[in-house]
Amino acid sequence: MCGAMTRPDYGVDAPGVIRGLTLGGLAGVVLAAASLWLASRWPAIGLLVVGAVLLAEAGLMRRYALHGKFRHRDRILGRVQWQGDEHVLDVGTGRGLLLIGAAKRLAGGKAVGIDIWNARDLSGNAIDGTRANLAAEGVADRCELRSDPAQDMAFADASFDVVVSNLCLHNIASGAERDRACRHIARVLKPGGVALVSDLMHVRSYARAFRAAGLATEIDGPYLWDVFPPLNIVIARKPA
Repeated sequence: MCGAMTRPDYGVDAPGVIRGLTLGGLAGVVLAAASLWLASRWPAIGLLVVGAVLLAEAGLMRRYALHGKFRHRDRILGRVQWQGDEHVLDVGTGRGLLLIGAAKRLAGGKAVGIDIWNARDLSGNAIDGTRANLAAEGVADRCELRSDPAQDMAFADASFDVVVSNLCLHNIASGAERDRACRHIARVLKPGGVALVSDLMHVRSYARAFRAAGLATEIDGPYLWDVFPPLNIVIARKPA
């Protein structure tokens, strides 16, 4: 019982989207069955196809939330040549998946996670849940949490060796504000540091914003096998 209580919980990403896809898919299947009962073959086939596609998308998203995101975390963090003394920032940390993964690679460094903890983005998304995960994973002494938005972070210039982010910036509605978040990431990155921003959309605009800030930038991906929707990683390095 004790082990179950202390087990980290990283939540389900986009729970509302998964719920909507599941309900829509089930509705399509039910309507297809009703159409067949009314001897309407062709509408039934169309409804069945739509329902099956929606259910498949929901299943793939849930597969990512429960399994794929851990492999994608390791893919992102594997792009860093860790020395163990880095200062790391996780933008949109949620329940701490990237933050904790980075902290486990540190010996004398520190990892900071910022978020506004919106429950629409991740099930059970709350700072207390993130703190519980830090404690369960044994990295609380190497981590700090702050309630800051990505586009208005208050850190000093050149504070971090590594900045990471996954499925965060697309939640900012305004393109101008997303660009502002990228400028803040570039600003707080130390010379010689690297930013790794993974997302399902807007990655080319992130890359443009990083290049405009003077960072050498490339896009890695898309990754399809263990993530859904497909994700790209923007890799932006600040000149030393």
